[in-house]
Amino acid sequence: MTGHFIAVPVAALFCYIFLMIAFMAAKKTKLINSFLLVLVALILWAGGSFCMRALLMPSIKFWYDISLLGLTLLPVTLANFFAEFVGSKERLLKKIWFILFVVINIINIATGALLAHPVLVHIGTDEKFVYYPTWSVVLLFVYFAVIFSHVLYVLIKNSENNELVRKQFTPIIIGIIILFIGHLFVMLSIFQGFPTDILSGVINALCIIYAMYKKRLFKLTLLVSRGICYFITIGLTILIFSNAIPGMERFIASSFSDFSNHRVLLIAVLFTIAILLLYHVIKKFIDTVFIKDEIVRAENLKKFSSSVAKSLRIDEILEELVNVIQYTIGVKRVYVCVLDNTTEEYKIAYSTSPLDQMTLNIKKDSPIVRLLSEQGECLLMKDFRRTMAYKSMWEEEKKQLIELDIECFAPLRDEDELIGIILLTSKEKNNSYTYDDVGFLGSMDTIGSIAVKNSKLYEKAYLEARTDELTGLLNRKYFYESLQEEYEKHNNQSLALIILNIDDFKLFNQLYGNKEGDIVLMKIAQIIKSTVGDNGHVARYSGKEFAIILPLYDILSAMSIAENIRKQISNINKKTKDYALKALTVSGGICAIPHSASTLRQLVDNADMAVYHAKRRGKNLILAYSVEKKDLEHEINGIEEKKKADIYAEYASAIYALTAAIDAKDHYTFNHSKRVAYYATRLAYAYGMDEDFVRIIKEAALLHDIGKIGVPEHILNKAGKLSEEEYEKIKDHVENSIGIIRHLPSLDYVIPAVIGHHERYDGNGYPRRIAGEDIPISARMLCIADAFDAITTQRAYKQPSTALEALEILEVNAGRQFDPVLVPIFVHLVNNGLINIDEETIKMYE
Repeated sequence: MTGHFIAVPVAALFCYIFLMIAFMAAKKTKLINSFLLVLVALILWAGGSFCMRALLMPSIKFWYDISLLGLTLLPVTLANFFAEFVGSKERLLKKIWFILFVVINIINIATGALLAHPVLVHIGTDEKFVYYPTWSVVLLFVYFAVIFSHVLYVLIKNSENNELVRKQFTPIIIGIIILFIGHLFVMLSIFQGFPTDILSGVINALCIIYAMYKKRLFKLTLLVSRGICYFITIGLTILIFSNAIPGMERFIASSFSDFSNHRVLLIAVLFTIAILLLYHVIKKFIDTVFIKDEIVRAENLKKFSSSVAKSLRIDEILEELVNVIQYTIGVKRVYVCVLDNTTEEYKIAYSTSPLDQMTLNIKKDSPIVRLLSEQGECLLMKDFRRTMAYKSMWEEEKKQLIELDIECFAPLRDEDELIGIILLTSKEKNNSYTYDDVGFLGSMDTIGSIAVKNSKLYEKAYLEARTDELTGLLNRKYFYESLQEEYEKHNNQSLALIILNIDDFKLFNQLYGNKEGDIVLMKIAQIIKSTVGDNGHVARYSGKEFAIILPLYDILSAMSIAENIRKQISNINKKTKDYALKALTVSGGICAIPHSASTLRQLVDNADMAVYHAKRRGKNLILAYSVEKKDLEHEINGIEEKKKADIYAEYASAIYALTAAIDAKDHYTFNHSKRVAYYATRLAYAYGMDEDFVRIIKEAALLHDIGKIGVPEHILNKAGKLSEEEYEKIKDHVENSIGIIRHLPSLDYVIPAVIGHHERYDGNGYPRRIAGEDIPISARMLCIADAFDAITTQRAYKQPSTALEALEILEVNAGRQFDPVLVPIFVHLVNNGLINIDEETIKMYE
């Protein structure tokens, strides 16, 4: 073997094989596989160069062609690698580069036209390989230049708006430039014979590895695996024994002549022993230098995973998370921010010390959150400062991060959602964060985010089990638990209880429907919750009752809060929609330990008793229970009993005036309204409604078409089919009716029935297009009565149908236009003579 710089390709070949063995053990991804293809090209290049310089069989040209094959394959594999590195989906150019690679090698192997193989030249005692390039070598450089230019373009394009990505690409770009310069130098006479191209290839490979390490695509411990230990051991053993074998043979022949015939066996045994000893020594050295920290980190991760698997409490999980990070990385302080979905902010939920500043809140739209969500990995402050995201932050936000000495951000992710952020300050002794630290935090993200997610799901389930679904307040079961806890906690101290009962809530639901009732319940719950705040516990005690537990409150303080709530509730419906809803009031009772109760049972019973007395006194009242029951009874019994007056009598004149007005305009509508009132009240009685409701639905029926006063007579009495424009005018009568009634506050209770009597059960009615039980029951009854009368009476545009035909239409449309529960009841009433359709019966009913 000659001395023509063979050491360079040998070293390069050794380096590439070393990397190949290391990366073969790595987890296979598209990026890792594309880098393995780069190593294949480099091995062909360096291996062919080594075999050529070693003058191995079959010829210099053969090994030169292998080397050039690897060299021309290299830009193709590099382009593929960089496309994977940046996530490019471009496939056409990959195919073009491969076709060029095949064409170039076919032409050069056959003719040597692009770059012929070098000639071995003897200069004195030295030997050198000398190239004699022609102008056609320019085509090779153009081939390299075009591909590498495209690679640089892709890298720059994908990093122009991202400083972090640009920093990751920098070593790759440097490696490409060095590789290109190395190929230029090999053509210069000053470097004649020296393989600058091979040397630049080694440097380029190291630059790529460094970039992959910075992108955290593998760990350095990958380069010190068991396979690498074997590789180094065998290499060193061969190197040692290749120089020691002649001396060993002489030593055995002179000192152990009896074994001279078995010296090959002895040397083989010694060779095996040397391999084993060297392997253990090298492995011990590597474990001490490289693997020790990795083992510690793995052990800490295992302990953390085991600990959090045993707990579902968020505070315990965060405490363990903070402790493991602080111990493993050696950081001064750690803060964990968790997403608060109500405020859409990441708030500090735990830190290394209870004395730490906990005021930092990171908004969900913060540049930090956006960058962590996009990258999905840790972010060092020194890198973050270089980004446009940092420059776009408010100065106050930057100041907070500086005051807390934040040096690293680590995400806690639930799939694509960022559920938390770990903030780390500077390390002990002000050491820099390593990429192994960042890798460890990435592992903590995987385990920690699952633990945090599970704990939040547990807390959500726990909260749902304790709270009322509609209002979000404590439910009845956990009201009693909270009451017991507060009683035990504040033993021998004051504990007040307020119970609030909504007055006439059943009537409210009947008038406006359950949906409107639910809205009111939520509003009342919000009023109570915001008034009480952190001073006590609020529960939904029953369907229309709320309970408030007030530790350390006396009767007077509790009375002040209850009165405040009562006044707010009475104003709820004064600002609603385009028509007035029925005013809401509450009756409340207050009791307190030890002033007017000695046990929890007495506390609850006495508060209930006070509610009962507030109802008896006329509702919309807060009463405190007194130990002297006779005083309270005396006050109640002292109130003069009154006969129940007809609360609607004062409105009769207004109703008469309105019906007379419509009678003057359209006599049919007047008689129609009276008949509808008769049918609807019969249906209401049959459905089990009380006298108050029946009176309301009667008055609603009398007024339901009052808006037709505003419809032109020629449309009301038109004999033919209405045009679309005329039909829209007819439909306006509903809104017109509400427009008239809303100015008569004494009649506002009929509005739900009037506004909903043209709604359909399937949601295709008008004017609000509501459906099902969202339509108030009074409106659903009015709808059936209205339709039945319209079908069975004569109009200018139609002849009357029989009652049986009308009932059949109702039954066919039950569940579509009409309430499917009410229709069978109405049909039963007509079929059994409980509803008569003759005018005399209706007049008698009036």
